[in-house]
Amino acid sequence: MCSGGWAVGRFGNRRTIVLGGAVQAAATLSLVALGTSGAWIWLLLAVTFVGGVGNMLMIVGFMVTATSGLPDEEQGRATGLATMTQQVGIALGIPVMSAVITARTGAAHGPEAVLSGVSTAILVNSALVLAGAVLAGHFLAGGARGPKDG
Repeated sequence: MCSGGWAVGRFGNRRTIVLGGAVQAAATLSLVALGTSGAWIWLLLAVTFVGGVGNMLMIVGFMVTATSGLPDEEQGRATGLATMTQQVGIALGIPVMSAVITARTGAAHGPEAVLSGVSTAILVNSALVLAGAVLAGHFLAGGARGPKDG
């Protein structure tokens, strides 16, 4: 069974973060194909699962990177700071994506207008995840490395 810890051990922190981000961004991007009928639920369920796996890889890689090489007495503080950044991202992400949807939808109503706004927010979300993964890979290339990040 593949887990985030296994991926970090096998590929290293940086590669796990970049791979997880690419998987999450691709899964999120495929949600643009959603339509307004209930038949799209299978795509939604499948890519939400795949995107969740990518997100899990990123989180595990991020936490290992944030806490590696620190003395025992600093582990709790590092974990708290890393967790706080995730919570801030979640707290900001929902209103930002809602603002994108509202800006795209404007005064229009109906399922097609809402779908257009959601599709735009999905594109923005996917681009942000991919940019974050690429930036993390770039900055970690010269800094903290996992066992396979040579």
